[in-house]
Amino acid sequence: MADILNPDSLKSAIKALPPTTVRQIGSTQVLVDPSSVVKELIDNALDARATAIFIDIAANTIDLIQVKDNGHGIPAEDRALVCRRYCTSKLRDFNDLKDVGGKWLGFRGEALASMAEMSGALSIFTRVEGEPVSVLLKFERNGEVASTERASHPVGTTVKVADFFKALPVRKQAALNHSTKWLAKIKRLIQAYALARPTVRFRLQVIKAKTESSNFIYAPKAIANVEDAAFKVVGRDCSLQCDWTALESHGFTIHAFLPKTNANGAKIANRGSFLSIDARPVSTARGVLKKIVTIFKERLRKVNPALASVKDPFFCMNIICPPVSYDPNIEPAKDDVLFGNAELVVTVVDKLLRTYYPEAVVLSSPSNDSTSEDRAIDPTGYDAKEHDEILSQRGGSAKYSATSTSTSRP
Repeated sequence: MADILNPDSLKSAIKALPPTTVRQIGSTQVLVDPSSVVKELIDNALDARATAIFIDIAANTIDLIQVKDNGHGIPAEDRALVCRRYCTSKLRDFNDLKDVGGKWLGFRGEALASMAEMSGALSIFTRVEGEPVSVLLKFERNGEVASTERASHPVGTTVKVADFFKALPVRKQAALNHSTKWLAKIKRLIQAYALARPTVRFRLQVIKAKTESSNFIYAPKAIANVEDAAFKVVGRDCSLQCDWTALESHGFTIHAFLPKTNANGAKIANRGSFLSIDARPVSTARGVLKKIVTIFKERLRKVNPALASVKDPFFCMNIICPPVSYDPNIEPAKDDVLFGNAELVVTVVDKLLRTYYPEAVVLSSPSNDSTSEDRAIDPTGYDAKEHDEILSQRGGSAKYSATSTSTSRP
């Protein structure tokens, strides 16, 4: 330890860190725990237009983390760079960040490089349409391809991370000590994706688990909707207490599955909040995203005082945003966004909640509080194409659909 009373002890030349140290420091910020590995790989799979994603993870959360998808695979010309830091197909320069939010979930080109840096081994199986066989790529810690061989694998990609945190023994031991916590977080994460992307199949399998409680399977129907996903995530009893509502206003489209005004408090309690922006699950722990959930709880309590004591009621909402309306490059986990006009977002959400939870509930007719700039959507007959059409203009394909409910109060 430096002697703070001796000025000579504080003299030191500023030196550049070795490249390996720089990579390790960056990696520890990108991947802070096993759940962040799963999140990054799911994002990559969804960006590859996968409709089925299978996650296998060791019970201790570090021996093996594997994510398999049926997306379009990694083209041959991209494979040498796929684990190189800051190599990405989604950005060309900093100015592209303003457009990336509604198009891609991942964009920094750091995740796979960090996995290679921090793990004992990283391997990728991949195949694109038209290739006779797939390829197995094994990577060095610096992201260089160590070996390539032919393999058997359908079109799509499987990323296999072995001995996660091998390069960081303190983090490794912490992960081992809290494996139950990370498994619960991973399951919750996948449930959030199922609600945000109800047309995508998800399966979580915990290898050699003592119980089945950490596993999760969601298989969408032919015409998928958020109600089906909610049945799987929060259960039938909670889902039957909820209804679908939607609103378009000032370029925003909001889809929500919310407790009814006469919901049974015990059945919606402790189910949690699921909020997504352009079908990107986000945290509601801070900022304007937290405020949105707070407003929901206030409206729910106001319309039905009997629900005032309900703790953590179920809330599910997806906000489809106009292009260039937010910056997703706020947190390493990409679970927060910075809106260009946060006040407008809150106003639009509040408009939907005021319509759904009118202060004077009239069961025979919907709220008339609308203008040419904001209109309630009657989603009767709505199918999975609507959201695709909205996002296809900017390259997205996330779907959040409903089929049979309405914005009118039941």
